[in-house]
Amino acid sequence: MTKTTTLVGIYLKSLGYIFAIAFLSYYAQYPALSSRSGVEPSEGKFRNAFPRLYHHVVESSRCDADSFVELISVMGVVLSTAIASGVALHGSLFIAVVSIYHFLVKLGDTFYSFQWDILLIETGFFTAISLAPWRSLTLETCKRTQAQHEVGSWPIRFLLFKLMFMSGVVKIQANCPTWQNLTALEYHFATQCLPGPLAWYAHQLHPLILRLGVAATFVIEIPAAFLLISPFVTMRMVGAWMQIILQVLIILTGSYNFFNLLTICLAIPCMIGDEPREKAGYRRSPAPQMLQWAVCASFLAWACKEMFTTSYVEDPSDSGRQMIWLKLAVSKDQCNNIVERTTPIAVTCALVFTLMSGVRSTMKKQSYLSSSVHTLICCLCIATAAVPLVDLYPRMYQPTLWGVQLNRSTWRNIRIHSSKISHGYGLFRRMTGVGQQQQSIDSPAGWAGLPPSIVARPEIILEAMIDDSEEWRELNFRWKPGALNQRPLQAAPHQPRFDGRMWFAALGEILTKNRIGLCPAHFSSCES
Repeated sequence: MTKTTTLVGIYLKSLGYIFAIAFLSYYAQYPALSSRSGVEPSEGKFRNAFPRLYHHVVESSRCDADSFVELISVMGVVLSTAIASGVALHGSLFIAVVSIYHFLVKLGDTFYSFQWDILLIETGFFTAISLAPWRSLTLETCKRTQAQHEVGSWPIRFLLFKLMFMSGVVKIQANCPTWQNLTALEYHFATQCLPGPLAWYAHQLHPLILRLGVAATFVIEIPAAFLLISPFVTMRMVGAWMQIILQVLIILTGSYNFFNLLTICLAIPCMIGDEPREKAGYRRSPAPQMLQWAVCASFLAWACKEMFTTSYVEDPSDSGRQMIWLKLAVSKDQCNNIVERTTPIAVTCALVFTLMSGVRSTMKKQSYLSSSVHTLICCLCIATAAVPLVDLYPRMYQPTLWGVQLNRSTWRNIRIHSSKISHGYGLFRRMTGVGQQQQSIDSPAGWAGLPPSIVARPEIILEAMIDDSEEWRELNFRWKPGALNQRPLQAAPHQPRFDGRMWFAALGEILTKNRIGLCPAHFSSCES
């Protein structure tokens, strides 16, 4: 088995493992969240969203809706386990698990409206039609060439590019002061949804280290994202490893279920490259690889120079001490101009590189028709995945694309139809939990001339009288931060949906008293 086939196998099995985690997490929480006696019963959504299926399963067959949903969840676990174990990697299995999870997400409604659920569905769909084998059950019996695997990897690479590029750009477009001043991490570790056990220690780091971390995040999410769609494997590997390092650091300090594992999984196809056959006694020159490393270093250094400004300011507590002042140099308008110029180029390059890989695949295989169709499908996947990038444009529905001015109605129709498959992403657009600094003469100064970062994490505290006691006691969640003397637990890759939604509720989404009283998974005794 070649290196390319091995990487494809690792990617497909890893995706199956992530689907298994998602199904198991759904099955474990369904009774408390979406069953008939749960917080948000899903039977009404089942009836409205899937009327024919509901009629055949529930009304005609008289099957209990909750039992059917649990059975579907178990089927998803079985199929995804078959993929994760490598027993079967057929494209139809990926279509099946994507369809099942899409059905479950629809029923989950409020508790399953997170971006990582949508990303998992989109990833599974593109993988099924571009990279998974269809003429064999496993990769060992698959007759695809290395060049065909290279072609099938391009939609996945572009999907990762879209995820990271949009996540970075929306932070600048939101005009959030914490991102502009690079102070976001001075709030993030204390105000994130479900902090991890190491989040407290990360929060204690020096402000300069935290601001360098924010700057590194911008570099990884925006300029380094373009390395993911480079035609050269060494440059893609540099971009992929930068994404992996970022996700590992997030895993160490927070609990974002399977999202970080999924992002790492998406980086694997970026390491797939066409492997030239070397003749006996011939050794490849290291010069091309060294040149690619030099180009990556030069490009990232130039990006850092253009994105940030540095200066020195005097420490107010020590007149003889200088502090480094680091700030984002790209404004919202400048970011919009950059997006308008670079996005069409990135999409065009991804399509051209896919076609070039397809031409090599066609030349190396006798079945010209199947190779051509596969290349066309991959190009269509990239074009579909690229449509949500239009959301980054300030003139959303009236961009000039490849010199063609499309009117508003045309873009609206394209966006609506593509939204069934491809979606946009914008992680951590604005930082939450930012407190107000009290203005006074005696107020301490923050690092590098900025006011101190004041964390104000909002929380909903639930109290109840337990066992006929007249004393109100606070109800602590298992995963959500509560008691100050308890260290947060590592929930990932599991996703405690109710605990996470309580964080959103504290930001403004109100949960009624009756709804809270219907959650037996968290409260063994609770008076509603």
